[in-house]
Amino acid sequence: MFSNLTDKLGDIAHRLQGKAKVGESDLDATLREMRLVLLEADVALPVVRHLLEEVREQALGTEVAKSLHPGQVVVKILHDNLTDLLGGTRRPLKLDQIPSVILLCGLQGAGKTTTAGKLARMLAREGKKVALTSVDATRPAAREQLQVLAEQVNVPYLAGEGDGPVAMATSALHLARTSGAHVLIVDTAGRQVIDDALMEEIVAIKAAITPSEQLLVLDSMTGQTALTVTEQFHAHITMSGCILTKTDADVRGGAALSVAHTTGVPIRFVGTGEKVDAFEAFDASRFAGSILGQGDIVGLVEKVQSEVDEKKAKALTKKINKGGFDLGDFGEQLDQMANMGGMGSIIKMLPGTKKIAQSALAQVDDKPMRQMRAIIYSMTPKERIRPVMINGSRKRRIAKGSGTSVQQVNQLLKQFAQIHKMMKRMRGSKGKRMMAQMAGRMGLPGGLPDGKMPGT
Repeated sequence: MFSNLTDKLGDIAHRLQGKAKVGESDLDATLREMRLVLLEADVALPVVRHLLEEVREQALGTEVAKSLHPGQVVVKILHDNLTDLLGGTRRPLKLDQIPSVILLCGLQGAGKTTTAGKLARMLAREGKKVALTSVDATRPAAREQLQVLAEQVNVPYLAGEGDGPVAMATSALHLARTSGAHVLIVDTAGRQVIDDALMEEIVAIKAAITPSEQLLVLDSMTGQTALTVTEQFHAHITMSGCILTKTDADVRGGAALSVAHTTGVPIRFVGTGEKVDAFEAFDASRFAGSILGQGDIVGLVEKVQSEVDEKKAKALTKKINKGGFDLGDFGEQLDQMANMGGMGSIIKMLPGTKKIAQSALAQVDDKPMRQMRAIIYSMTPKERIRPVMINGSRKRRIAKGSGTSVQQVNQLLKQFAQIHKMMKRMRGSKGKRMMAQMAGRMGLPGGLPDGKMPGT
């Protein structure tokens, strides 16, 4: 959704960083260009004015004038102000009570029910015991949809009893208490437009169950309407945050960026696709850095941590140290990379790759990785452990089973032999010193004074 904004603001930031001197005329020209970019992206005019006034005032200060790298300081000022505009420091969900209740509100079609399932999955993966319930008394199909999602993300659905939404919510909360749930996510009814009946219903539900968080689900494709919807809900219910859905759509998303500053309701989560795992916590600082072409290393680390099993990783490390890394292990590493979105998704999160993303990155093809996985999983377990036993007839069978050629099977075996040889060299004392030096330069705990790696 923000690709056009990211491209243009990233270009501006890139040009600024290279300047050895930033005069007032340079700054004004840059801010005029930024103004056009932000307005074109549908950012609200008062928000644009506020942002650029703050940047100009700070950029003309003594800190920039005395700096050896004024361009970089101006980009830092821009980053910090953009972070404040987006809601500042990320605040975790308030989940102190047992059970803690999260009330989801929003218009019909915003993706509220799907978001409930996504949020439940995220919290369950963090170790919380989560339950879902719908209090939409008028649409049985909405309740059925949430039940299906609950099964999909492997959390219980609690069907509240009663004639109206308040009775259903109170009943579901009682069930959550008796079942020992840590978190109860309550999906409320929606309407095509905001009306008094909807507001009265949600206000009554809130009074009955006293939620810890009231989150507004916003369709990011609605443009400036998102601001109006947020203002009206916030005036009645006092929202503690909003969740932006459909951010993967190719639309101008600047209006969504105006929500936090205009209404005081911070963005807490974003939906990035249709799948249940296409959902992430919103971090204003990281998002600002991403828009300015500075990458998202923290996001990449979190993605790796969420996909990599720590026990398996330790077991694999021991296996490598003993020289036992085989094709089965290699296949698992390829699986993990695929689960993280493939090579293109990973590269986009690295700093300094903005220019690559404009051309070559768009052409990054994960097909070779998919073919390697297919080849590996067309082998027998014994063949993965001892690839030396793969003769001509076995190669033909593997090629046929994976939909590839014998030449591609040979290429994979050759690449794996090279990887295995490199790992063997790295197990020696010289290799360990090299790894320790690399870790030290990166600020990792491997850079120890004695040159040893952890666990050696």
